[in-house]
Parts: sequence; C-alpha cells; structure tokens
Amino acid sequence: MKPFCWLLITLAAVAFVVGAALAFGGGHTWMLAPQGYWRGAMGFLAFAIALRLMDERR
Repeated sequence: MKPFCWLLITLAAVAFVVGAALAFGGGHTWMLAPQGYWRGAMGFLAFAIALRLMDERR
C-alpha cells in the first residue's frame, strides 16, 4: 500500500508542475486548463492521505 501512496504523491507533484507550467508559461493548454491539473493534484493527495489513514498497520 505504501508504494501506491508514493505513486499517488508523485502523480500529484507531476500534475502540479504541469499545471504551473501551463499557467505561467503563457502557452496553450494541453488537454485540461491549469486549474484542472491543480485540482487533480489535490485529488491525488487526498486519496493518498485517505489510503494511509485506512491502513491497519500503524
């Protein structure tokens, strides 16, 4: 479960960087607006936190 959480955190970081690059780069959007990437990043982080909280081994 821990590697999956790290994968989600990594995906969140990538989505945040892509959103920031699109927002501040002034270029055209790629598939989503920058806000979509930022919302996706927050969703990945929230899901990773929820998985860690549901983990039985503490």
